[in-house]
Amino acid sequence: VHYKDLQEDYDSVILTIGSQKGTLVGVKGDDAENVYPGITFLKELEMTGQRPDFSGKKIIVVGGGNTAMDCCRTSMRLGSTDVKVVYRRTEKEMPANPIEIHESKLEGIEYLFLNNPTKVNKDENGVLKSVDLIKMKLGEPDASGRRRPIPIEGSEYELEADYILAAIGQKTEIDFLEDVNSVTKEGELKPNKWGDIDADRYTLQTGIPSMFAAGDGVTGAATIIEAIAQAKIASRSCHQYLMGEELVPERKEFVSKRSNFKVLNDDDFAPAFAKQSREEMPVMDENTRINFKEVELGYTEQQCLDEAERCLECGCGEYFDCDLQKYADEYGSEQDKYAGDYNEYHVDFSHPFIEIDNNKCILCSRCIRVCDELVGANALGLVNRGFATYVAPSLGESLTETNCESCGLCIDTCPTGAMRENLIFKNGPVEITALETIDNYGSEGVAINLMSHKKKFVMEVKGTDGVINERGSIGRRPKFGYQMYNDSSRITKPLLKKNGKFEEISFEEAYKTIADKVKAVDAEKNIFFAGARLSNEEVYLIQKLARQGVKTPYISNFHYMGRGRGYSINSRANVPFEQLYDASHIYLMGAELIADHDYVGFMVNNAKVRNSIPVDMISTNTKTPMRHKVDTVRIIDNYYYFVKAVNHYLLSKGLQNQMYIDGNVTDFDAYKTAALKVNFTDLATKAGMSEDAIAAWAKKYNDEMNAVLVFSEKYITMETSRELYNLAMITGKLGKTASGLMPLKEKNNSQGMFDMGAFACTNVGGEINDFKPTKKIPAKLKDGEFANVFIFGEDPIGTAINREEVSSWISAAGFVVAQDYFMTETTEMADLILPASFPVETDGSFTNTQKVLLQFTQQMDPAVAHVGYQQLIELGKQFGLNGLNTAEDVFMEIVQQLPKKEKAKYEFHIGEEDSPERIFNYGADSLMKRFDEAFDAAF
Repeated sequence: VHYKDLQEDYDSVILTIGSQKGTLVGVKGDDAENVYPGITFLKELEMTGQRPDFSGKKIIVVGGGNTAMDCCRTSMRLGSTDVKVVYRRTEKEMPANPIEIHESKLEGIEYLFLNNPTKVNKDENGVLKSVDLIKMKLGEPDASGRRRPIPIEGSEYELEADYILAAIGQKTEIDFLEDVNSVTKEGELKPNKWGDIDADRYTLQTGIPSMFAAGDGVTGAATIIEAIAQAKIASRSCHQYLMGEELVPERKEFVSKRSNFKVLNDDDFAPAFAKQSREEMPVMDENTRINFKEVELGYTEQQCLDEAERCLECGCGEYFDCDLQKYADEYGSEQDKYAGDYNEYHVDFSHPFIEIDNNKCILCSRCIRVCDELVGANALGLVNRGFATYVAPSLGESLTETNCESCGLCIDTCPTGAMRENLIFKNGPVEITALETIDNYGSEGVAINLMSHKKKFVMEVKGTDGVINERGSIGRRPKFGYQMYNDSSRITKPLLKKNGKFEEISFEEAYKTIADKVKAVDAEKNIFFAGARLSNEEVYLIQKLARQGVKTPYISNFHYMGRGRGYSINSRANVPFEQLYDASHIYLMGAELIADHDYVGFMVNNAKVRNSIPVDMISTNTKTPMRHKVDTVRIIDNYYYFVKAVNHYLLSKGLQNQMYIDGNVTDFDAYKTAALKVNFTDLATKAGMSEDAIAAWAKKYNDEMNAVLVFSEKYITMETSRELYNLAMITGKLGKTASGLMPLKEKNNSQGMFDMGAFACTNVGGEINDFKPTKKIPAKLKDGEFANVFIFGEDPIGTAINREEVSSWISAAGFVVAQDYFMTETTEMADLILPASFPVETDGSFTNTQKVLLQFTQQMDPAVAHVGYQQLIELGKQFGLNGLNTAEDVFMEIVQQLPKKEKAKYEFHIGEEDSPERIFNYGADSLMKRFDEAFDAAF
């Protein structure tokens, strides 16, 4: 190819010709026959496939790099038994890989260290005969940092040789300069003083404006990495040239390095990293390896794992998100320009989820403020003053010994890498993609970003601005409960139990098996359970499959089982989260916000700090961790009787808001009559509070203009929640701005259970139907009256308070189908398992505790061939239910079926006794159990 042709066909050229020519020994007589450049020897051997016979030949290899190692070990394999390596320094200074040197010695290679050729001797025919060597000693270090070899006078000697292979470097061959310069239209291509291509060191533009050069052809023989780096620079410059732009070199990125402060040694790593030696590569025995087979046999899997464990760290995990790096880079800062004193700290890994690295801290105090003003834990503070100041847990202890709630907001607010997640894998600057979805733990419905590598491995979770969490705040479970996405034990295919063992089957076979089982029994012998973590679309399809496909009225869930149906009213007249800031007083009842509803806890504490709103707590938990976050804590024995007593007192004293009641509520007189029949003293006794204290609390609550009472369904029974609604109506607070009730459900789609009709007595839209079972579902399960039990998204056995009893319910069924992400105690007992899909893998929606619809879309490829709603659509087809294909189709069908509701008056509820406590923990969800147990075990 001639440059003339390239110039006619292309607008620009990049030369990457390399340093392809080997050098000789560089002494008198090195033009003798059988003296070869080492790189030429190896190249011809590979390209021609011809292997010369070195049997009985004496081979001398000059040089100490990896090319010299290839030459000497190849010569041995070509038949020679007398191979010597001549190197002018000691073994310690050799640039070759030490493993190569060690292996060559095992193969019989002899080394002549501190020797250097001075002359090549040849016979009368010009053939190599011998080489003159001189012994050397080491002087002071040269420019390479290695000690300079100095000849020893009078130490010369002669050594016979048949071949000399010179492996002392390569040079660039640029014999095409004249051809290029004779036809170029502008400029001139020149060599530099070392005989390489002359190019601008910053842009790599040559003397010809349209020509660029990169790699060894510019630098001389160097590394592949350096060549790749130069190719990037040349390509960027070439692009600028072609676009008619000024050639501006890419600005050097600001990178903070520990080595900018001091030279690192083993002692700097000793406190944090255990000493672990490199794994030795398995190799062929030295007696059988003199051939051209691969000497290194490769690591075993365990050795690979062990070797990977030797990694110290790959740099800061906040490299792509660090504000300090971004601003320093923007302003062209140089870390070593104003070098001076610095502080050095050990990284604090004592907390299982949060690490503190004060070496990266800029003392902005954002973590301290968020912990105080938003979280209310006050777990962090500044220690010392002036240059010695650093951030540490209160009193300088471990975070585990403070009020730290492990919410992770300090991590999210940190502008650098000073506050980081204490990861279970190696931290490093990895390119990540944010996958936005909705938290599938809590009922608030916060938006989160799964920070994923290649949309497969989730590295961490960050909050993002969502419909609910407008400023991106999230809590403990969504922040740290993401390991499920990386768990390789996930169920990805249907599993059918055969002879007591599960075997993989196709989805088609699974659907047919289910259909055959259903059709083999009466419709009412089938029952379907829908979990509160499922999407609205999935819950809707389950109830549709049950009611319209199978024709059974038995659709239910374990989450609310046995607790009564009164929780359905908890979605009425909720105080919106943001109105907490306008309250005059906030009351918490049975609301352990730290553990269960940290996002609401943030808002309550922030309202308290920012607007000086008093916060009082009523709890049956004598060890509640909320004490430091509220103004007062009142410990009682029973919520139900406490609220009944308050209502009794207000009614008995005529303190009800009659104007509000007359205009907004029905059945007041009947309720008042029933409520006052009960003895106030008995109620106070059962509540565990004195009559005077109850009276004082009732008057205080009644007199508050904007009182918000927050309660959690986890601890408040159904009847208690109804009495709380009665209280809000008696005092005229229900439905008013910044006043009334804020019920908090337990799971991400607990509300969707009511809206989608996941109860035998409730239709889509939450309306009560006419179904009147002769026997309650738990009793029917116990008596084995269901032939087929279908459980979607719940683990009743693993989450049951009485596991033995619930286990007997499931085992009493003839055929059990369970859908879940991982093996659980329930799936272990199932006959057929269906794989579940994460929200991030599919489309759908949740309805949060305040009845806000939150939609999400597929962000990553699902691990299962049929995601949750697709499985239910295909199952529906087995029973003649057609017409739906996508999650959007399902959603539109839901919208069409939602009843139009007129605004109706509130109703007083008359209850005679408290409803049962819950039968299941964790919202009957194995994911909640999985995280909570792991969290508790971490401390």
